Amino acid sequence: MAEEKPVLIEAAPSAQTEGATFTLQYKNRFLYSKYNPQKNILQAIQNLKLLPGTLVLAFSPGLFYGLEELKKKCVEASSQVLCVEAEKALYDFSFHLNEEKNFNATLLPYQNNTTVGLDDFFNNASQKFRRVIRLDLSAGVSFNEGFYKNFYECAQNIVAAFWKNRLTLVRLGRLYSKNIFKNLLLSAACPSFEAFEGTVEKPILVCGAGESLDELTAFARENCQQGLALQQAQKGAAAIAAINKRFFILAVDAAVPALLAAGIWIDAIAATESQLAIEKAYIGLGKDCSQDQERGPIFFFDLTSRAAIARRYAKRSAFYFSEFDQNEFLNRLKQNGLLPKIAPPLGSIGLTATYLALRLRKDQSVPVYVLGLDFSFSAGRTHAKGTAQSKALYINSSRLRSAQNCAAAYGPGSEKIRGKDGRDFWTSKNLFGYACLFKQYFMGSKNLYDAGKSGLDLGLEKRHLLDFLGSAAAQVPGIEQKTAKSQKSAAAFGLSNNLGKQAEDFLRGELTALRALADLLSKGEASEARDKTITLDEQILRNLSGREYLYLHFPDGTAPSLELNFLTRVRSQIDFFAKDIETALAAAQV
Repeated sequence: MAEEKPVLIEAAPSAQTEGATFTLQYKNRFLYSKYNPQKNILQAIQNLKLLPGTLVLAFSPGLFYGLEELKKKCVEASSQVLCVEAEKALYDFSFHLNEEKNFNATLLPYQNNTTVGLDDFFNNASQKFRRVIRLDLSAGVSFNEGFYKNFYECAQNIVAAFWKNRLTLVRLGRLYSKNIFKNLLLSAACPSFEAFEGTVEKPILVCGAGESLDELTAFARENCQQGLALQQAQKGAAAIAAINKRFFILAVDAAVPALLAAGIWIDAIAATESQLAIEKAYIGLGKDCSQDQERGPIFFFDLTSRAAIARRYAKRSAFYFSEFDQNEFLNRLKQNGLLPKIAPPLGSIGLTATYLALRLRKDQSVPVYVLGLDFSFSAGRTHAKGTAQSKALYINSSRLRSAQNCAAAYGPGSEKIRGKDGRDFWTSKNLFGYACLFKQYFMGSKNLYDAGKSGLDLGLEKRHLLDFLGSAAAQVPGIEQKTAKSQKSAAAFGLSNNLGKQAEDFLRGELTALRALADLLSKGEASEARDKTITLDEQILRNLSGREYLYLHFPDGTAPSLELNFLTRVRSQIDFFAKDIETALAAAQV
């Protein structure tokens, strides 16, 4: 049966129109009025109030009635129009009409009517949109109403996510870049996370720092007491055999104190946090975590992780990189072979740890269990017992100050929800967003289970830990360190390999370029770094190219600018980063 095609039909004469006008018929339906086809759309455009930075999604453009008026309005408001058609026959008709009549409409290719295609459009757009509105240009939307609804929501989510990420970069962008410079030489001397992928053969237990972790630590403490009574010589080692023999434990750094206090040995630690606050999780853990070279845990550091901690545990470190932004500076690192395994920017250490666990297992038949990823908390508590946050409440308590954090549950932005076990919990917008992202990102992952009884539902099959933890498992292999010989001591992580030399050369080149840019911004035409073959503005922009870290954290730092205010702020950042690079190079010589 031949595919039905749109038919152009001359509209009935009307007092409001001059000359011949046309409507469009498709699948026995008129997509415009038979009497005045342009009236409704022109009136809608006239009443449209556009704010700057708006993307107008013009759905089912058909004959492109009102397009010129809409484009004119968008130019005045510094906005853009994107035409989208979901019906193949209507798309072909509009595409050929656009070419024939030279409408110059931006029509999204039919094959790009996907989330990926929409994301590509936003990434390649000439401006960063602040908001999205929908405008139906014809009745063709009725053939795919569900598609247009989802497409519009997806566009809104992409814009919202971009500006949410921008807020994160404004707050943390400079810290991320600072840690990259400080970690670069160490990362070059340590193995990449890729060296450990596909090496774990026994079930992996991902431990977050949420309250459901108490199920595991309470079980371990009870058995540890029995173990101490039975085997004093082994200091309770037999007591935790049911846990340590059965599972490969991958813990987020915030959960480490609670697990070690319960006698649970940790096989690997996801150490993603970049801020100073995470230092509390490592207090008193030096011997347990770093000096036992045969049994010490492996630290999986992000290239943006806190550099002081990465250096402290350099003996057993491996690096990956969460792609927090896409820019030319990171591309330059990648081209020089200095970016380790790239992981998606999931935002939460719990999500990142789960991603790492799925990459660590030998194949999809190896089960992965998550525990302590609650994304919620009960009144008065925020973390599992034994964590640094939990200890701080008791340390700071007094007769006038309770050992509970009720402000988290009853403060602004908190919301009461019903947990997996039917109890009431509280969550925040950020935590709830992470839970939704967890469901979306890990949906369909084979043999991924939720082992906790409390917290928000993660959309996974539930396999409660205590239901099967009591049965001891046979000793099975853990992780195979394919590149153990390449690991270096903290005192000698220097520059003996080729990658280390590349990292040193990159940093020295960056330091030279920063000093030249500082001289240009300070002295202008009188600068010793001045290239007279191009204008001063061109040279400044060229030197800023590929150095987004200098302005990434500015509120207006989506692109370089030659405005005096912008360049003044850039000049102040050069000294900050130059000092960090000098510190990193000096540390490599120790």
